[in-house]
Amino acid sequence: MKENFNGQILLPEENKVKNAIVFLHGYGANGEDLINIGQEWKQELTSTAFISPNAPFKCEWGVNAYQWFDLTSIAPEKIGEGLKKAGPYLTNLIEDIKREYSLVDSQIAFFGFSQGAMMGLYHLCKRKKSCAGLLAYSGLLFEDKEFENQVSSKFPVRIFHGKDDEVIHYENSLNSYNKLKKMGFSVDHHIQENLGHGIDRFGLEFGNDFLKKILKV
Repeated sequence: MKENFNGQILLPEENKVKNAIVFLHGYGANGEDLINIGQEWKQELTSTAFISPNAPFKCEWGVNAYQWFDLTSIAPEKIGEGLKKAGPYLTNLIEDIKREYSLVDSQIAFFGFSQGAMMGLYHLCKRKKSCAGLLAYSGLLFEDKEFENQVSSKFPVRIFHGKDDEVIHYENSLNSYNKLKKMGFSVDHHIQENLGHGIDRFGLEFGNDFLKKILKV
């Protein structure tokens, strides 16, 4: 995996890898954008591998900028096309992680921000086996006609969004929460006052608390 992997990996200093957290960054960022969260969380998650890949496609406007899919158009059909195009990359990444660290799906959690949250919400529930859980920050659940019929696994989801988000309106996360709850997911959410398109200290603690519970730390 390491030879083919493009991004950042933070491994436990001494302990064997017992679980993993995969960071899915936002549009125009890269694997370095979220790996610093792993630097902080590893103090308590001492047997966790933190894996932060670069998204598969380059952004033309930046040397070190990557995207899961093109966002020059926000038309629903274009977002759907982009999500489907990036899906095999995420699938292959998960299988590589399982092989590399001798893990199963239920030992791998995900943290998606913005476009990365869209990837997690759209694709992870279509896998045959459930992951450990998903943190979906500042994102949205994209639904097409086939979505609900394609859901084959359910897992804990925690949703976080800044109420002053100027990029993706926070109501998208409320809609995601309501949809997932209706479908039988174990899901909760928090809308943070006075926060834009980003993550604050409360958001980090909100996520860390969730991960300790689902990874049974």
